[in-house]
Amino acid sequence: MAKVLVVGGAGYIGGAITELLIAEKIPFSVYDSLVYEPHYLKKVDFIRGDVRDAGRLSGLLPGYTHVIWLAAIVGDGACEVNPELTVEVNQEAVRSLAENYHGRIVFTSTCSVYGQYDAEVDEESPVQPLSLYAKTKLAAEGFLHEENSLIFRLGTAFGVSDTYSRPRMDLVVNYMTTNALTKGELSVFGGTQWRPLVHVKDIAQAIVHNLERPVRGVYNLAAANLQIKDLAAIVSEMTGCKVKCTEQKFQDQRNYHVSCRKALRDGIFNPHTMRTVQDGVREITELVGLGRIKQTEDEVYFNVRHAEKLKAYGQFA
Repeated sequence: MAKVLVVGGAGYIGGAITELLIAEKIPFSVYDSLVYEPHYLKKVDFIRGDVRDAGRLSGLLPGYTHVIWLAAIVGDGACEVNPELTVEVNQEAVRSLAENYHGRIVFTSTCSVYGQYDAEVDEESPVQPLSLYAKTKLAAEGFLHEENSLIFRLGTAFGVSDTYSRPRMDLVVNYMTTNALTKGELSVFGGTQWRPLVHVKDIAQAIVHNLERPVRGVYNLAAANLQIKDLAAIVSEMTGCKVKCTEQKFQDQRNYHVSCRKALRDGIFNPHTMRTVQDGVREITELVGLGRIKQTEDEVYFNVRHAEKLKAYGQFA
């Protein structure tokens, strides 16, 4: 029987994954340092630990048949707060995993490795990472062995993952929806840049569904590709907010839309059950509308702001 170690399992994606593992009655443990969480309330087997502690992890790994590796400093801005730490966590910790573990590894990478492309990109397209985040994720991919690893290059996540994990308000769908609800207006810079998007629960579904299936290698994972201006139009229609467009270019230079034909061919996910952007907008609208988040601009919901605060207190190191 499978026994899974979910590394970084207390975070945003981890919340949805652990819910599915519980539902599927798959034994698992969560290993997490709680960088973004003050406590972990979910009633599961929990191990407090740092992914840079190779000695501790190497002692734990033989007890598990599968590792789902989610641990990372996520996002371009957050990674730049402490570049040395980013390399240690996002890159070197994965090198150590690959060297010390030969069971099944499911690893979450990012479509940001593609950088800037006007044409649609697939898993064979040349990569051109623009940020430290994308560069460390790509390097980590290179350490993993194809015979035992499944790598998902994720589109930008959205939606609510579970009851326990903090929602992320720095992701484009969630951010736009929250601004629409609290400010009544969206500012769109340029707006022609493309983003692949995928609901956080669909990421979890793909990971858990493929734990023991005979698939390996790299797969893009996204439900839809949208231009920012079209995403703003959806949010505006659903919330009634105004959209203010400007030709001023946004500082984020990423522009890519990805093909998931390989994932569809190999049954990685079911396109008919994937959640839509509209589903995510409705979830965030309910979350904010019911007052479940009192301060939507609080630093805890934004990776880069939280990292900067921790650094100021000497804790992001």
